[in-house]
Amino acid sequence: MKKHYLGLIALLGITLAVACKKDKDDEVPYDEVKQAAIDEQTIKDYIAANNITGMQRDSTGVYWKVLQNGINEDTIALDDRFNISYKGWLLNGTRFDSANNTTFNDIRLGSTGLIAGFKVGPQKTSKKGVVQYLIPSVLGYRNRQQGSIPPNSVLKFEVTVNDFYY
Repeated sequence: MKKHYLGLIALLGITLAVACKKDKDDEVPYDEVKQAAIDEQTIKDYIAANNITGMQRDSTGVYWKVLQNGINEDTIALDDRFNISYKGWLLNGTRFDSANNTTFNDIRLGSTGLIAGFKVGPQKTSKKGVVQYLIPSVLGYRNRQQGSIPPNSVLKFEVTVNDFYY
């Protein structure tokens, strides 16, 4: 009799799993163009609401502003290794990450190990420079949850370029 109940429970579990499984045709596909437009408006609204002046828009869609000029004219290249300090926030003010004097010996700025939007900011200043930038979600984690970062989140970073080298 116990075997009968176990079989019935297993069959019920399989039936529920199949019934609850979403059909791929029911899923809404990710629309990068639509999300980019939403992100653009979100960024503009954030800049206006926070009275931020001097932000420039990069051709990628990242908004940036140098907070402190670096010590020379040399800027980091995508094939450089680098040492930075950074803080990352959601636009609601929640800090999701930070690090001081983080050296990327095994990762170059152009590495695929970094989100596309993160690569833009450090290139806007030189050694000892500080840059603040806003990354649209399409250049961040897109529509994926990443730890405490919700899907489709615009990210705010402040980065100090401590050093870079080939």
